[in-house]
Amino acid sequence: MIKAITFDVWSTLIEPVDYRDQRIAYLCAMLETRGFRIEREDVTEAYSFSLSRFSDIWHNEQRHMPSRERIKILLRQLAVELPENALTEVVDYFETVVLNDPPPLVQDAETVLYTLNDAYKIGLICDSGMSPGRVMREVFARYDLLQLFDVTVFSDEVGRTKPHLLMYQTALNSMHVPAQGAVHVGDLLYTDVIGAKSAGMKAIWFNRDREQVGERSIAPDYEITRLSEVLDIV
Repeated sequence: MIKAITFDVWSTLIEPVDYRDQRIAYLCAMLETRGFRIEREDVTEAYSFSLSRFSDIWHNEQRHMPSRERIKILLRQLAVELPENALTEVVDYFETVVLNDPPPLVQDAETVLYTLNDAYKIGLICDSGMSPGRVMREVFARYDLLQLFDVTVFSDEVGRTKPHLLMYQTALNSMHVPAQGAVHVGDLLYTDVIGAKSAGMKAIWFNRDREQVGERSIAPDYEITRLSEVLDIV
């Protein structure tokens, strides 16, 4: 019997918005004020390189790369060294820029969460990327949804990324729910479905717009194309 439901964040509850342009523009302006003459295309290339290193570690090591580490990689590509206080300013902007224009909720997210809140424990299990848990909690608070979650698990705080078992076990332990009594909802087969199934949970694959093709070796318990279908399942 299902007692708890956990959700991925990006592309599951929150629409994916790319803040790359804002971050690159900020860094270009900041470097110029410090006397560095670097072309925007070079900063863009360095940003992409740091993202590829982040992705490699995410997929191959299931380790969260802190924003500071990723930005240091970016700056090394540009042969730029900043004093610690300036580096901290860059990290803070890169992490909090989403609050200047918060990403919108996925259709039906608010209705689904409020409906489930009456009967189930609800959790978040999120790979943070460049937006850490403290920032994403603020995003949900602005939508008046944060209070609906019994637990919020973010990779920057756990140190691991999905599908690492620690991400799921942290949520289950906090909710005091056995794995067989929980289901996870997410849009990525490799991270969300594999991670949840490996932890002993049920898995609902949110295959938005039917754009992804499932792999035979990765079998979710359910597949949905609209978030509201979760209500029919549970």
